[in-house]
Amino acid sequence: MDILASQFRAARALLGKDQEAVAAWVELDRREISRWEAAKYKLYSSHAEALQKAFEKNGIEFLSATGVHGAGVRWRKPGQKDRFRGAQFRAARAMANQSMRDLQKMSGVNRNFVNRLETGLVGGLNLETLKKLEQAFARLNIELTTESESWGAGVRWTVQDPFSKPAATEHS
Repeated sequence: MDILASQFRAARALLGKDQEAVAAWVELDRREISRWEAAKYKLYSSHAEALQKAFEKNGIEFLSATGVHGAGVRWRKPGQKDRFRGAQFRAARAMANQSMRDLQKMSGVNRNFVNRLETGLVGGLNLETLKKLEQAFARLNIELTTESESWGAGVRWTVQDPFSKPAATEHS
């Protein structure tokens, strides 16, 4: 399976890990992860495979694009503690490569609130705010997928990601 840079960004965000931690999993320099996530260069396929395995070991499942949906990521198992879906919103924002300021402009939701939501520091989430965030991600072609009895929540493109190329395109 070819993994897109946007999927790695979303997987890292779903786990709440920084680039330094992810780079350490596979003995890469953080700058390599940063450059790749910014689409400045391609990962060698061996690095992409190592990253995929490391994320999978940490509970992430990569979703292939289908005829109906684009690629995405989700928790491999249901029951992850994400009370107000902060990790899911963080992953959606990472997948779309949007800053909190970008999301504020698009949704009308204050970026300080988005920060508190993504870090689990909100006391509650009203339905109007939830709807604004979901609509903003829908305009970005991002779907927030629901948890089932078999797998956890996640995010995926509603169409093929037009901004990212597969990671495994060069051979080492």
